[in-house]
Amino acid sequence: MTLSLTITHLYPDYLNLYGDLGNIIALKRRCEWLGIDYQVHLLNLGDTAIPEQADLYFMGGGQDQDQVRVIDDFHTLKRDAIQADTLNGVVFLGVCGGYQLMGNTFLMGNGEETKGLGIIDLETKAPGPNVKQRCTGNLIVEILPEIYQEMQAIYTKPKTIPQTLVGFENHSGQTYLGDGVRPLAKTISGFGNSAEAKYEGARFKNTFGSYMHGSLLPKNPHFADYLIWLALVKKYNDPDIRLPVLADQEEWDAHQYFVQRYA
Repeated sequence: MTLSLTITHLYPDYLNLYGDLGNIIALKRRCEWLGIDYQVHLLNLGDTAIPEQADLYFMGGGQDQDQVRVIDDFHTLKRDAIQADTLNGVVFLGVCGGYQLMGNTFLMGNGEETKGLGIIDLETKAPGPNVKQRCTGNLIVEILPEIYQEMQAIYTKPKTIPQTLVGFENHSGQTYLGDGVRPLAKTISGFGNSAEAKYEGARFKNTFGSYMHGSLLPKNPHFADYLIWLALVKKYNDPDIRLPVLADQEEWDAHQYFVQRYA
């Protein structure tokens, strides 16, 4: 039996900063190399989300005005379906602005509170207008042990994968996780969720958020595989699904160079 996935890309025309489209490209290529059929479904302004049609959602980052632009559309045409899917274990990845939007509220730098999408319990607060520091630069983190342990077991044979994730962050917003939401990783170098948090990203069920741009999944193919595996397990209700082992030598060399240079 050939496995297949439907990948839904949310607001590609508005939330597409810092190479975030590369995450969709990485998912497509990994599926091809792993022998998984796929289709990519674009959901833009004015499009209605239908529950149980997506196996994996992706939402990238955007400027503040673009983030605000999509909120009413999401709540009117998409929220009920996507919230039902994510609560039911459908995989969702939000990056930077997409990560911030996933929460309940976003407090802008001018003190204006913007309603979030409400699909994960977190809130983001921007510094006031007199605060100049941004969380910007290369970001290296260590995946939490419980996630890493599961990631190691998704392949048909043992495969050595790094416990690190690498990327680039550029955000003023400071994100705080609510009850039941776990961070994705512990910060080794850089900031992550906030200037003081020492942790990066979030996970609730199969919903993930991260501040890593540039792009997250091409630099971290083990995390791309993990999201694909989670989506397959959910779709086919089969926790015994395993992925073929790909060589990935160039990806690992680039990943390790990043860690050695910036850690």
